[in-house]
Amino acid sequence: MSLSQRTDRFSGVGAILTIKPSSGTPMTLVNSYIVTSRGIAPNVIHATNPIHKPGTTTDLNANSIFFEPDVSIGSDGVPTFSQLVIDTSNTGATIGVSQYKEYFTVTEPGVMTTQGFFAQASNKGAAVRTPKANSIPQSRRRIGTVDVSLSTSNASDNEVAYQNNGVNWASISMSNFQLDTANASANVSASFRTFNNYLASGAGTDSATASASVTGVYENTSTSVMTGDTSYTTTGIYRSQTVPFLKKIDGTQTYLKTNVTFA
Repeated sequence: MSLSQRTDRFSGVGAILTIKPSSGTPMTLVNSYIVTSRGIAPNVIHATNPIHKPGTTTDLNANSIFFEPDVSIGSDGVPTFSQLVIDTSNTGATIGVSQYKEYFTVTEPGVMTTQGFFAQASNKGAAVRTPKANSIPQSRRRIGTVDVSLSTSNASDNEVAYQNNGVNWASISMSNFQLDTANASANVSASFRTFNNYLASGAGTDSATASASVTGVYENTSTSVMTGDTSYTTTGIYRSQTVPFLKKIDGTQTYLKTNVTFA
């Protein structure tokens, strides 16, 4: 290459003016650059005369992704192009561009069970069952892996960790029977309650009875029946969000998908 050709390549029309690391969306898995050229867009130049990485004689990959440039017209009528390029050999529809760790606040559900009490004498007695929290909901900070990918799809992934939709929280029904044989009287009562953010303890359906009785005098019973999910998903994708990014030089719209995952 002659001196005159080299000067035209780096300062005249069709010249690369600058190439520097991009300062926009952080990309930890790939290198991205802002390339500025005069007269001809960087992607056109790269197709015939590969552009070097900053401060090296190493070419950008032939499959590097160029996005639509910003264009300004100088007083001499020659356009100046500023173009984002991702240096990659990946030609797939999805490319991982960044990964890092971050803390997120999550809430672990509590666990609900029941307990029973009774009192008994020769002529009178009582029995009752009540809810009992084995543990209460707790918020804590948990470290998750954040994966950012560039894709031509605007679809997000299913979120499964710490998702309350579809969870059957613990529910308890109570029924009380009081029979006074000596006085020929009886009483019945019942109640039902759902405990949001509480899982059911033990089996999915758990029934227990407390009783107090003297044959021929009285009989009192209290029965609790608990239903609900006993497990809760705390691993997998916690958040998945897809937002529009830039268009490739061929007009294809790209998107950035960010997934937060707990191991």
